Amino acid sequence: MHPRRPSTNRLERWQRTLLVTLGTLVVIMAVTAVVLVIRNALGSSGLTGGPAGADTTTVTGVATTRFPVPGTEPTQPATTPVTGTSLPGTTLPPATFVEEPIVAADLYLQPEGLGPLPFGSDAERTITVLTEALGDPDNDTGWVPADLDFVQCPGVRARLVNWGSLTVYLSDGPTDWGPEGHEHLFSFTYSLLEGQSLPAGPELRTSEGLRLGTTLSRASSIYGEAAIIYSDISVPPDDPTEEAVVAQDAFLEVDVPGPGYLTGVFTGPGTEDTLVSISGGTGCEK
Repeated sequence: MHPRRPSTNRLERWQRTLLVTLGTLVVIMAVTAVVLVIRNALGSSGLTGGPAGADTTTVTGVATTRFPVPGTEPTQPATTPVTGTSLPGTTLPPATFVEEPIVAADLYLQPEGLGPLPFGSDAERTITVLTEALGDPDNDTGWVPADLDFVQCPGVRARLVNWGSLTVYLSDGPTDWGPEGHEHLFSFTYSLLEGQSLPAGPELRTSEGLRLGTTLSRASSIYGEAAIIYSDISVPPDDPTEEAVVAQDAFLEVDVPGPGYLTGVFTGPGTEDTLVSISGGTGCEK
């Protein structure tokens, strides 16, 4: 029977304990290196809130599998540079805004303008927009002296452009909507032509539904009785020996808080008389 060797057993247990401890240390160091590499890669791409714009970053990673020998100094781990590349920058194009074209149905007759074209709109833009919506004009005076007999408009120069029953008036100011020197829209008329019962060209209306041919009673229900104005006129008799006949006309007058107005002319004062002309803006003398 051999005696027990306790000293040898203690040495073996110590060696096993040392190996397990060293193995655990290596695993911890390896995991730490992987975490550092991942953090560096995320930081260089601007995803961790670190400084953006850095092209390369060097981190220290553990790259050794050597175990320390008992009784010797521990060996410093070797380092391996890990390079990360930042994401390329993205340049967005400048924002652009496109104005959609309009059609005739968008052109409401209003005290402040023609639908999307308020009084004061640039003259050339007005003509361009209306031409896109209505086609080429039937007549265009071009810019002429504003004091011509057939014009008599405010400003030094004026221009009248016509599409069927619609005529727009342009001036170089000053008007309620534009200063002197600014060529702009300031008025319109929309009238039945002589001998016609329907408008020529585009069929336009106000946003409330008033249009040429609307009866006086209907106009009164839309804008109220206060918007219907009556006036007496003297009609010369056919026979000079007879007295003049007093007749009555009816007009529409719609007021707005700011500059502008909407007026209309009826065929007579009766409830079934119809609207034959609608005007907006300040108008001209003729």
